[in-house]
Amino acid sequence: MIRPPGLHLRLYRSLSPALCQTAELAAPHSAKLAEGLAGRRGLQARLEAAAPLVRGGVWFHVTSVGEYEQARPVIQALRESRPGLPVAVTHYSPSGFEFARKRPCADLHEYLPLDHPRAMDALVRAWQPRLLVFVKFDCWPNQVLAAERRGVPVVLLAGSLQPRSARLHPWARPLFRDVFDRFAHLGVCTPEDRDRFVEGLGVRAPVTVSGDTRAEQVILRYESAAGGKVSGRLGELGGRLLILGSTWPRDEALWSPVLGELLASHPDLRVVLTPHEPLPHRLAGLESGLDRDRIPHLRLSALMDAPACGPDHPARVILVDSIGVLAEIYRAGSLAYVGGSFTTGVHNTLEPAVTGMPVMFGPVIQNAEEAGQLVDRGVGFVLRTPAEALDRARKLLADDAVLRELGRQARRVVLDQRGATERSMAIIDPLL
Repeated sequence: MIRPPGLHLRLYRSLSPALCQTAELAAPHSAKLAEGLAGRRGLQARLEAAAPLVRGGVWFHVTSVGEYEQARPVIQALRESRPGLPVAVTHYSPSGFEFARKRPCADLHEYLPLDHPRAMDALVRAWQPRLLVFVKFDCWPNQVLAAERRGVPVVLLAGSLQPRSARLHPWARPLFRDVFDRFAHLGVCTPEDRDRFVEGLGVRAPVTVSGDTRAEQVILRYESAAGGKVSGRLGELGGRLLILGSTWPRDEALWSPVLGELLASHPDLRVVLTPHEPLPHRLAGLESGLDRDRIPHLRLSALMDAPACGPDHPARVILVDSIGVLAEIYRAGSLAYVGGSFTTGVHNTLEPAVTGMPVMFGPVIQNAEEAGQLVDRGVGFVLRTPAEALDRARKLLADDAVLRELGRQARRVVLDQRGATERSMAIIDPLL
Protein backbone atom coordinates (compact mmCIF):
# COMPACT_ATOMS: atom_id res chain seq x y z
CA MET A 1 0.00 0.00 0.00
CA ILE A 2 1.35 3.44 -0.96
CA ARG A 3 1.78 5.70 2.02
CA PRO A 4 0.36 9.22 1.45
CA PRO A 5 2.94 12.06 1.54
CA GLY A 6 3.33 13.93 4.80
CA LEU A 7 2.75 17.66 5.18
CA HIS A 8 6.26 18.76 4.15
CA LEU A 9 6.32 16.49 1.11
CA ARG A 10 2.86 17.66 0.02
CA LEU A 11 4.02 21.26 0.40
CA TYR A 12 7.13 20.58 -1.70
CA ARG A 13 5.06 18.90 -4.40
CA SER A 14 2.65 21.83 -4.59
CA LEU A 15 5.49 24.36 -4.79
CA SER A 16 7.76 22.44 -7.17
CA PRO A 17 6.19 23.75 -10.43
CA ALA A 18 6.87 27.30 -9.23
CA LEU A 19 10.42 26.31 -8.25
CA CYS A 20 10.99 25.03 -11.78
CA GLN A 21 9.81 28.36 -13.18
CA THR A 22 12.13 30.16 -10.77
CA ALA A 23 15.05 28.26 -12.26
CA GLU A 24 14.19 29.67 -15.68
CA LEU A 25 14.08 33.20 -14.26
CA ALA A 26 17.41 32.76 -12.47
CA ALA A 27 19.24 31.34 -15.50
CA PRO A 28 20.49 34.73 -16.81
CA HIS A 29 22.35 35.20 -13.53
CA SER A 30 24.06 31.78 -13.47
CA ALA A 31 26.12 30.47 -16.38
CA LYS A 32 26.00 26.91 -15.05
CA LEU A 33 22.23 26.99 -14.59
CA ALA A 34 21.80 28.49 -18.06
CA GLU A 35 23.96 25.75 -19.57
CA GLY A 36 21.91 23.09 -17.82
CA LEU A 37 18.61 24.55 -19.00
CA ALA A 38 19.94 24.86 -22.54
CA GLY A 39 20.87 21.18 -22.47
CA ARG A 40 17.32 20.34 -21.39
CA ARG A 41 15.65 22.00 -24.38
CA GLY A 42 13.63 19.33 -26.16
CA LEU A 43 14.45 16.90 -23.34
CA GLN A 44 10.98 15.46 -22.84
CA ALA A 45 10.77 14.42 -26.49
CA ARG A 46 14.25 12.86 -26.34
CA LEU A 47 13.41 10.93 -23.18
CA GLU A 48 10.19 9.54 -24.65
CA ALA A 49 11.95 8.63 -27.91
CA ALA A 50 14.54 6.70 -25.89
CA ALA A 51 11.90 4.69 -24.04
CA PRO A 52 12.10 1.55 -26.26
CA LEU A 53 15.86 1.41 -25.63
CA VAL A 54 15.68 1.52 -21.82
CA ARG A 55 12.19 0.29 -20.94
CA GLY A 56 12.17 -2.28 -18.15
CA GLY A 57 15.79 -1.61 -17.21
CA VAL A 58 17.69 -0.08 -14.31
CA TRP A 59 17.71 3.70 -14.05
CA PHE A 60 20.66 5.37 -12.29
CA HIS A 61 20.59 9.04 -11.39
CA VAL A 62 23.79 10.93 -10.56
CA THR A 63 24.47 14.58 -9.88
CA SER A 64 27.88 15.20 -11.39
CA VAL A 65 31.27 13.65 -12.17
CA GLY A 66 32.02 12.24 -8.71
CA GLU A 67 28.68 10.47 -8.42
CA TYR A 68 29.03 9.08 -11.93
CA GLU A 69 32.42 7.65 -10.97
CA GLN A 70 30.72 5.98 -8.00
CA ALA A 71 28.02 4.51 -10.26
CA ARG A 72 30.34 3.12 -12.93
CA PRO A 73 31.69 0.07 -11.04
CA VAL A 74 28.15 -0.98 -10.11
CA ILE A 75 26.91 -0.51 -13.68
CA GLN A 76 29.82 -2.58 -14.97
CA ALA A 77 29.07 -5.37 -12.47
CA LEU A 78 25.37 -5.20 -13.35
CA ARG A 79 26.03 -5.51 -17.08
CA GLU A 80 28.33 -8.47 -16.47
CA SER A 81 25.87 -10.28 -14.23
CA ARG A 82 22.74 -9.47 -16.27
CA PRO A 83 23.72 -9.00 -19.92
CA GLY A 84 20.93 -7.54 -21.98
CA LEU A 85 19.33 -5.67 -19.09
CA PRO A 86 18.97 -2.03 -20.22
CA VAL A 87 20.73 0.63 -18.15
CA ALA A 88 20.00 4.36 -18.30
CA VAL A 89 21.85 7.13 -16.50
CA THR A 90 20.44 10.60 -15.98
CA HIS A 91 22.62 13.53 -14.96
CA TYR A 92 21.82 16.77 -13.23
CA SER A 93 24.87 18.96 -13.92
CA PRO A 94 26.24 19.92 -17.35
CA SER A 95 29.80 19.01 -16.33
CA GLY A 96 28.69 15.54 -15.22
CA PHE A 97 26.68 15.00 -18.40
CA GLU A 98 29.57 16.04 -20.66
CA PHE A 99 32.04 13.89 -18.71
CA ALA A 100 29.80 10.83 -19.03
CA ARG A 101 28.98 11.50 -22.68
CA LYS A 102 32.68 11.11 -23.46
CA ARG A 103 32.96 8.05 -21.17
CA PRO A 104 29.64 6.23 -21.56
CA CYS A 105 28.87 3.04 -19.66
CA ALA A 106 25.10 2.76 -20.20
CA ASP A 107 22.61 2.38 -23.03
CA LEU A 108 21.53 5.98 -22.53
CA HIS A 109 22.99 9.10 -20.93
CA GLU A 110 20.68 12.11 -20.66
CA TYR A 111 19.81 15.08 -18.51
CA LEU A 112 17.23 14.63 -15.76
CA PRO A 113 14.21 16.91 -16.11
CA LEU A 114 13.68 19.52 -13.42
CA ASP A 115 11.69 18.02 -10.55
CA HIS A 116 8.21 18.85 -11.84
CA PRO A 117 5.47 16.36 -10.91
CA ARG A 118 4.15 16.00 -14.47
CA ALA A 119 7.63 15.58 -15.98
CA MET A 120 8.61 12.87 -13.50
CA ASP A 121 5.29 11.04 -13.83
CA ALA A 122 5.61 11.05 -17.62
CA LEU A 123 9.19 9.79 -17.52
CA VAL A 124 8.49 6.89 -15.15
CA ARG A 125 5.42 5.96 -17.20
CA ALA A 126 7.44 5.97 -20.45
CA TRP A 127 10.52 4.14 -19.16
CA GLN A 128 8.81 1.69 -16.76
CA PRO A 129 12.10 1.00 -14.97
CA ARG A 130 12.64 -2.15 -12.96
CA LEU A 131 14.70 -0.25 -10.37
CA LEU A 132 15.67 3.37 -9.67
CA VAL A 133 19.12 3.90 -8.15
CA PHE A 134 20.33 7.19 -6.67
CA VAL A 135 24.04 7.67 -5.98
CA LYS A 136 25.48 9.52 -2.99
CA PHE A 137 22.76 12.04 -2.07
CA ASP A 138 21.00 13.65 -5.03
CA CYS A 139 17.41 12.41 -4.89
CA TRP A 140 14.40 14.37 -6.08
CA PRO A 141 11.09 14.02 -4.19
CA ASN A 142 8.78 14.04 -7.22
CA GLN A 143 10.99 11.48 -8.94
CA VAL A 144 10.78 9.21 -5.89
CA LEU A 145 7.01 9.65 -5.63
CA ALA A 146 6.52 8.89 -9.32
CA ALA A 147 8.54 5.68 -8.97
CA GLU A 148 6.65 4.64 -5.84
CA ARG A 149 3.25 5.12 -7.48
CA ARG A 150 4.24 2.72 -10.28
CA GLY A 151 5.72 0.14 -7.93
CA VAL A 152 9.35 0.83 -8.85
CA PRO A 153 11.71 0.11 -5.93
CA VAL A 154 14.18 2.88 -5.13
CA VAL A 155 17.64 2.46 -3.55
CA LEU A 156 20.56 4.68 -2.59
CA LEU A 157 24.15 3.53 -3.16
CA ALA A 158 27.39 5.03 -1.79
CA GLY A 159 25.13 7.27 0.27
CA SER A 160 26.56 10.15 2.24
CA LEU A 161 25.06 12.55 4.74
CA GLN A 162 27.47 15.19 6.02
CA PRO A 163 27.29 16.44 9.64
CA ARG A 164 26.29 19.94 8.51
CA SER A 165 24.00 18.85 5.69
CA ALA A 166 20.98 21.10 5.12
CA ARG A 167 18.89 17.92 5.15
CA LEU A 168 19.47 17.66 8.89
CA HIS A 169 18.12 21.17 9.51
CA PRO A 170 14.88 21.09 11.56
CA TRP A 171 12.79 22.54 8.71
CA ALA A 172 14.19 20.09 6.11
CA ARG A 173 14.40 16.93 8.21
CA PRO A 174 10.69 15.94 7.98
CA LEU A 175 10.74 16.31 4.19
CA PHE A 176 13.82 14.16 3.61
CA ARG A 177 12.86 11.60 6.24
CA ASP A 178 9.57 11.16 4.38
CA VAL A 179 11.42 10.84 1.04
CA PHE A 180 14.06 8.35 2.24
CA ASP A 181 11.49 6.23 4.08
CA ARG A 182 10.06 5.43 0.65
CA PHE A 183 13.35 3.76 -0.37
CA ALA A 184 13.63 -0.01 -0.40
CA HIS A 185 17.21 0.20 0.92
CA LEU A 186 19.94 2.74 1.63
CA GLY A 187 23.57 1.70 1.08
CA VAL A 188 25.89 4.23 2.71
CA CYS A 189 29.63 4.84 2.74
CA THR A 190 30.53 4.77 6.44
CA PRO A 191 29.12 3.88 9.87
CA GLU A 192 28.96 7.63 10.56
CA ASP A 193 26.73 8.08 7.51
CA ARG A 194 24.48 5.31 8.79
CA ASP A 195 24.19 6.99 12.17
CA ARG A 196 23.30 10.32 10.59
CA PHE A 197 20.60 8.73 8.41
CA VAL A 198 19.13 6.64 11.22
CA GLU A 199 19.62 8.82 14.30
CA GLY A 200 20.02 12.29 12.82
CA LEU A 201 17.41 12.11 10.06
CA GLY A 202 15.24 9.45 11.67
CA VAL A 203 15.02 7.21 8.59
CA ARG A 204 13.21 3.91 9.14
CA ALA A 205 14.07 2.29 5.80
CA PRO A 206 16.82 -0.39 5.89
CA VAL A 207 20.31 1.18 6.01
CA THR A 208 23.49 -0.82 5.30
CA VAL A 209 27.14 0.29 5.30
CA SER A 210 28.09 -0.84 1.80
CA GLY A 211 31.11 1.45 1.22
CA ASP A 212 32.25 3.94 -1.38
CA THR A 213 32.29 2.38 -4.84
CA ARG A 214 34.37 5.25 -6.22
CA ALA A 215 37.35 3.90 -4.30
CA GLU A 216 37.31 0.78 -6.47
CA GLN A 217 37.21 2.94 -9.59
CA VAL A 218 40.24 4.81 -8.26
CA ILE A 219 42.04 1.53 -7.56
CA LEU A 220 41.37 0.32 -11.10
CA ARG A 221 42.64 3.59 -12.56
CA TYR A 222 45.77 3.38 -10.40
CA GLU A 223 46.49 -0.17 -11.55
CA SER A 224 45.90 0.70 -15.21
CA ALA A 225 48.35 3.63 -14.99
CA ALA A 226 51.28 1.30 -14.19
CA GLY A 227 54.19 1.73 -16.57
CA GLY A 228 52.86 5.00 -17.99
CA LYS A 229 55.17 7.26 -19.97
CA VAL A 230 54.42 10.38 -17.91
CA SER A 231 55.16 8.83 -14.51
CA GLY A 232 58.21 7.16 -16.01
CA ARG A 233 59.62 10.42 -17.35
CA LEU A 234 58.96 12.21 -14.04
CA GLY A 235 60.69 9.36 -12.24
CA GLU A 236 63.81 9.91 -14.37
CA LEU A 237 64.24 13.31 -12.72
CA GLY A 238 65.17 11.57 -9.46
CA GLY A 239 64.57 12.95 -5.99
CA ARG A 240 61.11 13.56 -4.55
CA LEU A 241 58.06 15.17 -6.11
CA LEU A 242 55.44 17.37 -4.45
CA ILE A 243 52.33 17.09 -6.61
CA LEU A 244 50.01 20.10 -6.52
CA GLY A 245 46.98 18.50 -8.13
CA SER A 246 43.94 20.08 -9.77
CA THR A 247 44.71 23.57 -8.48
CA TRP A 248 42.70 26.78 -8.80
CA PRO A 249 44.14 30.29 -8.36
CA ARG A 250 43.40 30.31 -4.62
CA ASP A 251 45.28 27.03 -4.21
CA GLU A 252 48.22 28.46 -6.10
CA ALA A 253 48.11 31.57 -3.89
CA LEU A 254 48.63 29.24 -0.91
CA TRP A 255 51.87 27.83 -2.34
CA SER A 256 53.41 30.52 -4.55
CA PRO A 257 54.72 32.69 -1.65
CA VAL A 258 56.63 29.75 -0.13
CA LEU A 259 57.67 27.58 -3.09
CA GLY A 260 61.08 29.20 -3.43
CA GLU A 261 61.84 28.76 0.27
CA LEU A 262 60.61 25.16 0.28
CA LEU A 263 62.67 24.22 -2.77
CA ALA A 264 65.76 25.93 -1.35
CA SER A 265 65.50 23.95 1.89
CA HIS A 266 65.03 20.62 0.06
CA PRO A 267 67.48 20.39 -2.87
CA ASP A 268 66.14 16.98 -3.93
CA LEU A 269 62.56 18.26 -4.23
CA ARG A 270 60.69 19.20 -7.39
CA VAL A 271 57.11 20.41 -7.72
CA VAL A 272 54.63 19.21 -10.32
CA LEU A 273 51.99 21.93 -10.65
CA THR A 274 48.77 20.70 -12.27
CA PRO A 275 46.15 23.42 -12.85
CA HIS A 276 42.57 22.21 -12.90
CA GLU A 277 42.10 24.11 -16.17
CA PRO A 278 45.43 24.37 -18.04
CA LEU A 279 44.24 27.16 -20.33
CA PRO A 280 46.88 29.25 -22.14
CA HIS A 281 46.34 32.38 -20.04
CA ARG A 282 46.50 30.36 -16.80
CA LEU A 283 49.75 28.68 -17.81
CA ALA A 284 51.27 32.00 -18.90
CA GLY A 285 50.34 33.61 -15.58
CA LEU A 286 51.88 30.77 -13.58
CA GLU A 287 55.06 30.93 -15.66
CA SER A 288 55.33 34.68 -15.07
CA GLY A 289 55.09 34.12 -11.33
CA LEU A 290 57.79 31.44 -11.40
CA ASP A 291 60.03 33.71 -13.48
CA ARG A 292 59.49 36.53 -10.99
CA ASP A 293 60.55 34.22 -8.16
CA ARG A 294 63.49 32.93 -10.23
CA ILE A 295 62.36 29.32 -10.02
CA PRO A 296 63.45 27.25 -13.05
CA HIS A 297 60.47 25.59 -14.68
CA LEU A 298 59.43 23.54 -17.69
CA ARG A 299 56.12 22.49 -19.20
CA LEU A 300 55.30 18.80 -19.08
CA SER A 301 54.89 18.65 -22.86
CA ALA A 302 58.46 19.92 -23.30
CA LEU A 303 59.73 17.42 -20.75
CA MET A 304 58.00 14.59 -22.59
CA ASP A 305 59.41 15.74 -25.94
CA ALA A 306 62.98 15.93 -24.63
CA PRO A 307 65.21 13.03 -25.78
CA ALA A 308 66.27 12.34 -22.18
CA CYS A 309 66.32 13.86 -18.73
CA GLY A 310 67.87 13.04 -15.38
CA PRO A 311 68.66 14.27 -11.88
CA ASP A 312 70.79 17.10 -13.28
CA HIS A 313 67.87 18.70 -15.11
CA PRO A 314 67.62 22.31 -13.88
CA ALA A 315 63.79 22.58 -13.75
CA ARG A 316 62.45 22.65 -10.20
CA VAL A 317 58.80 23.05 -11.22
CA ILE A 318 57.08 21.00 -13.91
CA LEU A 319 53.96 22.79 -15.15
CA VAL A 320 51.36 20.37 -16.50
CA ASP A 321 49.82 21.71 -19.71
CA SER A 322 47.50 18.81 -20.56
CA ILE A 323 44.52 17.07 -19.00
CA GLY A 324 43.78 13.44 -18.18
CA VAL A 325 47.22 12.58 -16.79
CA LEU A 326 46.88 13.50 -13.11
CA ALA A 327 46.23 9.92 -11.91
CA GLU A 328 49.46 8.84 -13.61
CA ILE A 329 51.37 11.84 -12.26
CA TYR A 330 50.37 10.92 -8.71
CA ARG A 331 52.15 7.57 -9.18
CA ALA A 332 55.48 9.39 -9.35
CA GLY A 333 54.90 11.58 -6.28
CA SER A 334 56.08 11.57 -2.69
CA LEU A 335 53.63 14.09 -1.24
CA ALA A 336 50.40 15.60 -2.59
CA TYR A 337 48.20 18.65 -2.25
CA VAL A 338 44.70 18.50 -3.78
CA GLY A 339 43.03 21.69 -4.99
CA GLY A 340 39.47 22.93 -5.03
CA SER A 341 39.46 23.15 -1.25
CA PHE A 342 39.34 26.94 -1.12
CA THR A 343 36.29 27.16 -3.39
CA THR A 344 33.35 24.76 -3.77
CA GLY A 345 35.10 21.72 -2.30
CA VAL A 346 38.18 19.55 -2.49
CA HIS A 347 38.73 17.46 -5.60
CA ASN A 348 39.55 13.74 -5.60
CA THR A 349 41.76 12.89 -2.61
CA LEU A 350 41.49 9.14 -3.18
CA GLU A 351 43.71 9.27 -6.29
CA PRO A 352 46.85 10.51 -4.49
CA ALA A 353 46.09 8.43 -1.39
CA VAL A 354 45.95 5.15 -3.31
CA THR A 355 49.47 5.75 -4.62
CA GLY A 356 50.78 5.84 -1.04
CA MET A 357 51.12 9.57 -0.29
CA PRO A 358 49.97 11.72 2.62
CA VAL A 359 47.52 14.30 1.28
CA MET A 360 47.20 18.02 2.03
CA PHE A 361 44.28 20.27 1.12
CA GLY A 362 42.56 23.51 2.04
CA PRO A 363 39.69 23.94 4.51
CA VAL A 364 36.64 23.18 2.32
CA ILE A 365 36.43 19.36 2.54
CA GLN A 366 32.84 18.84 3.69
CA ASN A 367 31.97 17.59 0.21
CA ALA A 368 34.35 14.62 0.50
CA GLU A 369 33.88 11.99 3.19
CA GLU A 370 37.23 10.43 2.31
CA ALA A 371 39.11 13.67 3.01
CA GLY A 372 37.68 13.65 6.52
CA GLN A 373 38.76 10.01 6.90
CA LEU A 374 42.31 10.93 5.89
CA VAL A 375 42.34 13.70 8.52
CA ASP A 376 40.94 11.35 11.17
CA ARG A 377 43.67 8.80 10.41
CA GLY A 378 46.39 11.45 10.70
CA VAL A 379 47.39 11.21 7.03
CA GLY A 380 45.37 14.16 5.69
CA PHE A 381 46.25 17.75 6.57
CA VAL A 382 44.20 20.94 6.30
CA LEU A 383 46.13 24.07 5.27
CA ARG A 384 44.81 27.62 5.53
CA THR A 385 47.83 29.92 5.04
CA PRO A 386 51.13 29.85 3.14
CA ALA A 387 52.97 29.63 6.47
CA GLU A 388 50.98 26.49 7.35
CA ALA A 389 51.73 25.02 3.91
CA LEU A 390 55.46 25.58 4.29
CA ASP A 391 55.54 24.23 7.84
CA ARG A 392 53.50 21.12 7.05
CA ALA A 393 55.46 20.28 3.89
CA ARG A 394 58.77 20.67 5.74
CA LYS A 395 57.63 18.39 8.55
CA LEU A 396 56.41 15.72 6.16
CA LEU A 397 59.57 15.85 4.05
CA ALA A 398 61.91 15.83 7.03
CA ASP A 399 61.96 12.04 7.48
CA ASP A 400 61.58 9.74 4.48
CA ALA A 401 60.70 6.71 6.62
CA VAL A 402 57.88 8.59 8.34
CA LEU A 403 56.68 9.95 4.99
CA ARG A 404 56.48 6.43 3.55
CA GLU A 405 54.64 5.10 6.60
CA LEU A 406 52.07 7.91 6.43
CA GLY A 407 51.67 7.15 2.74
CA ARG A 408 51.09 3.47 3.51
CA GLN A 409 48.34 4.42 5.97
CA ALA A 410 46.75 6.79 3.44
CA ARG A 411 46.67 3.98 0.88
CA ARG A 412 44.95 1.77 3.44
CA VAL A 413 42.07 4.29 3.67
CA VAL A 414 41.35 3.55 0.00
CA LEU A 415 42.01 -0.18 0.03
CA ASP A 416 39.70 -0.65 3.01
CA GLN A 417 36.83 0.22 0.64
CA ARG A 418 37.43 -2.85 -1.54
CA GLY A 419 34.28 -4.88 -1.87
CA ALA A 420 31.95 -1.86 -2.02
CA THR A 421 30.71 -2.86 -5.48
CA GLU A 422 29.97 -6.40 -4.35
CA ARG A 423 28.12 -5.13 -1.28
CA SER A 424 26.17 -2.68 -3.45
CA MET A 425 25.18 -5.47 -5.81
CA ALA A 426 23.94 -7.47 -2.82
CA ILE A 427 21.50 -4.61 -2.15
CA ILE A 428 20.12 -4.29 -5.67
CA ASP A 429 20.13 -7.92 -6.83
CA PRO A 430 17.10 -8.99 -4.73
CA LEU A 431 15.10 -6.07 -6.16
CA LEU A 432 15.65 -6.94 -9.83
